[in-house]
Amino acid sequence: MFSKLIKLLFAITAYAPIILIWWFVSLFNIFKSGGKLQIIIFDDFKILDLCNRTNLIFLFLLLVFFCWLILHLAKTNLTRNNIKIKSIKSADSNINILVFSYFFPCIEIYKKDTIFIVGWILALAIVIFINKNTYFYNPLIKIFGFRYYEISTKNEVTYLMISQDKLINPNDINTYSQLTDYVILNASK
Repeated sequence: MFSKLIKLLFAITAYAPIILIWWFVSLFNIFKSGGKLQIIIFDDFKILDLCNRTNLIFLFLLLVFFCWLILHLAKTNLTRNNIKIKSIKSADSNINILVFSYFFPCIEIYKKDTIFIVGWILALAIVIFINKNTYFYNPLIKIFGFRYYEISTKNEVTYLMISQDKLINPNDINTYSQLTDYVILNASK
């Protein structure tokens, strides 16, 4: 299993699409007000330049890269354990509700001032910290071609399994790698 820092980073990558929406909203506001885009100029770089909302695209790309890297490291470096599956069912059916509730607060971002956005980010940080060891939904994983499954082992333990393969038969799954306490990656081939 990954270290606490990697698990926390993996949970944070789930918010990359919100960063992307925030960036689009910022661009919309700039164009709407007749302003100009300001991208980081590395010749005269200051840390405060990162606070410019037009630079959020760099944070989004960084989070996408970290998500991909963590999944790649999980597939290649994590210990593979044997598992006996009792039942399996798709967990993707709940995704539409999660996506709607996930992005709903983003609708109002462009109307709010900075204090609202900072408060919202702090609230998200608290949610990430509380949920880092539980089930979580990461839209980037779906973009990378993975599917979510809820599995029960013969020992009556329930996990959320992430797999690139379409899983129907519980006998097709025999090994896994553990990402977090309740999220595992299908390592069967």
